Amino acid sequence: MTEAADVLEVARFSTIPEAELAASFLQQQGVRAWLPDRDMATMNPDLLIAIGGVRVVTTTAQIVEARAIIARMRAGEFIDEADESGDWMIEHTPGKVGDLHDHEISGVMGRAKKAGAVVVVLAFVVFPVAGCVLTALGG
Repeated sequence: MTEAADVLEVARFSTIPEAELAASFLQQQGVRAWLPDRDMATMNPDLLIAIGGVRVVTTTAQIVEARAIIARMRAGEFIDEADESGDWMIEHTPGKVGDLHDHEISGVMGRAKKAGAVVVVLAFVVFPVAGCVLTALGG
């Protein structure tokens, strides 16, 4: 296990996905990186602003390399030509996958979900309101 004194902050990010991507990219480059605030940020996302974002940390031995990689990443040095040209995107062809003009998507529990929604509305809206009205009228 790494000692707390041997861990330094590489960078902070405003969201967990950004921090996860940065940590994954650092790991791909051979730097051991992780997010010590992941659990807290996942359970209490409102606190992200209070703590200044999600930290990506590494060991003291790899801090210089990690910060240099993050600086290069933020400068856009690792952008691939396919990302800039949009070649990675799938073109939409009418009548193919994604064309849902007249179709309803229904899962395995399509009717059960609708019945469940009716029960929830009746139990938590209609019956309580009717009970209040009857109580008010009946005295």
